[in-house]
Amino acid sequence: MWVLEKFGRIIPITAKYTWLKNSHINNASELHPKNTDSKQIRWDQAWEWYDEYKKGAIPFLEYRIQIREKELEEDESKFVLYKQEIEYYEIWRKSENKTKWNKIDKPSKTTHKLIKYYEKNIPEQKAEIAKLKIELESLKAKENQKQQQTQPNLLLENENLRLKKEILEMELKLKETNKQR
Repeated sequence: MWVLEKFGRIIPITAKYTWLKNSHINNASELHPKNTDSKQIRWDQAWEWYDEYKKGAIPFLEYRIQIREKELEEDESKFVLYKQEIEYYEIWRKSENKTKWNKIDKPSKTTHKLIKYYEKNIPEQKAEIAKLKIELESLKAKENQKQQQTQPNLLLENENLRLKKEILEMELKLKETNKQR
């Protein structure tokens, strides 16, 4: 977080901060000015996270859940595409009408590894989202409880103000009746 606060909204570059060249930062070469365009997206995302974090716990958790759900949706769509690729290949391989025009390439080892990765990762992501939602609900419940604890005080204050108003109205009526006598 101190990095964001120190350098601001624009990604730090070695041309502006020459001491970064000699620092012990891993991959300090990535801070070279020619690499900033590709890194600026990540830097902006880090700032989004930081802004949400500064807003408070509940908005930050809501933002994290939103990001995680978006990532999960993307991973599920990729997973379905890879599975379809393998299914199409299996169907083509078993078919009798094989010509060079309708040939489907054999899925690569990377495709199979990605499928295994998504099969493992998607349930973990769903569990993480569920955990974040539970945490969010507990924070909202605590927030509601705090509001309810302060709300009775407000009700008492409102009741006191109403009673004071009635007393003042009665005193005014008494003064008016005394003046009329």
